[in-house]
Amino acid sequence: MSHNQQKSMDKKNKKSMNKIETNVIKPELSFLENETRNEILESKHEVILDSKIFEVEEYIKNNSGKGKEESVKDELYKNAQNIWRELAVYLRDVKYNFFLNKTQWKFLTDLIIQKLEYDVNTVFFAIELTDLLGNMKNVKFTSDDQMVAFPVNATEITYIYHLIAPYKVKGLCKDAYTFSQVLRRIGDISKVFNYYDTSAKNLSTEIQNWVTTFEDGVILENKSPEVIEAKVAKPKKKKEEV
Repeated sequence: MSHNQQKSMDKKNKKSMNKIETNVIKPELSFLENETRNEILESKHEVILDSKIFEVEEYIKNNSGKGKEESVKDELYKNAQNIWRELAVYLRDVKYNFFLNKTQWKFLTDLIIQKLEYDVNTVFFAIELTDLLGNMKNVKFTSDDQMVAFPVNATEITYIYHLIAPYKVKGLCKDAYTFSQVLRRIGDISKVFNYYDTSAKNLSTEIQNWVTTFEDGVILENKSPEVIEAKVAKPKKKKEEV
């Protein structure tokens, strides 16, 4: 795959994921089905992501480069970026649980492996899912109601969505309900990813604004809980002497 093709796919991935769901309020990270609590994002991953967000927030809140040497300012910025980068890398690689029962699993695997037609663009998405689909194909269900978790990262779930989104079901048949259930599962994952992705992007902006306050005359202005802008403080006019 060429570099340009990869860039094009990454761009489409981002658009596709945004079409699924964008949410700045923390969504549910699990759901209850068959009297069992199923974790979309395992608690150990939630703890790491939340702690990295908190670490960045605390660092920029408790550190200032105002009045300090350039080397110190550079070091402060570098440290904040390193913490943020750890968050971004973890978010990129973290696995979500894509839960499917037997009916949903059979519908999805049959759809991707046998029924869908691929063109010059979508064939690359399907190829990228080869390992995942291989693992899904070999799974064994003990009952129709059993929920099996397939670990997927944000890129993989976006590829799946991109592939099946154009599929059409005629009428409100059994496949129509199964299709909607699969899309709902994808949407649940997208909500979680977009929450953390939005948080990471907001932190990146906050870091840039925080760095501008290292200079004299720049203060942070809170416009809303999510937006912080840096503005130059205007000097007060002196009263004219009588």
